Amino acid sequence: MKIVSSSSSALDISVGSVEWGESTKGVLRESEQVQLIDNLKFIFSQEKLDAERHRLGLLNPKYISIDDLVPPDTKMVRESLAYVQELYKPTLMRHCWRTYYFGSLIALHDGIAFDRELGFTSAMLHDLGLTPTANPQPCECCFAVNGGVHARDFLLGKGFCREHADIVAHAIAVHLNYHVPAEEHGAEAFLVTRGAICDVFGTGASRMSQRSVKEVLSKYSRDELYSVFSATAFEHLVGTRFEVSFKAVTNGLVETVPHALDLAPYV
Repeated sequence: MKIVSSSSSALDISVGSVEWGESTKGVLRESEQVQLIDNLKFIFSQEKLDAERHRLGLLNPKYISIDDLVPPDTKMVRESLAYVQELYKPTLMRHCWRTYYFGSLIALHDGIAFDRELGFTSAMLHDLGLTPTANPQPCECCFAVNGGVHARDFLLGKGFCREHADIVAHAIAVHLNYHVPAEEHGAEAFLVTRGAICDVFGTGASRMSQRSVKEVLSKYSRDELYSVFSATAFEHLVGTRFEVSFKAVTNGLVETVPHALDLAPYV
């Protein structure tokens, strides 16, 4: 097993990919479950360190206006946005917008360049596996893997190139690994992962300026977010990354940190 560092994940690079998911339904082996929990422990320990550095004045992320991060007006952006507006409930829609903005802010803080069109498309489509019409449902297959396949097929069906469809599909499928280094999985996968887990767990919040975060939340509130990701919202297949990580957190196997976005000055 690799040691988890800021530049490598405990999980084998193939775990979480579309190809891996299609052959396993997204069910982790026992050793992979341990490694996934190691990734969870890493992101929480990293946020704990970031918060302390911020308190000491050693971490001061610069303000970036979200107006500077507006996705480009391209066919892919328009098609993706129109598609999810038909499928997502408002709570899930706002989560995907926050995923894009939080992921973009954290990536820029970390000096990671990304394609805004592909980053936005990946963020918007990353929860296709949680829609009522998803086939298969989360009880039959990992929802992130299914969402990646769904997104790839959607983009190919709209005439976009295979290379871009694969980048989006991988970004979506791998985001439940929680620690997804850009050098291993690409900048767009990093963006989606960091944005989504920041919204759900609060990890990475210290790498964004409070002013930037407030701008995001003023447009896309976090009201009712946890109703989407609760254990009862969907029945998840045993052994998949969501099921394993949810159980690990609720059973105290992972030491979490207070969710920064549930605290002042954001509430």
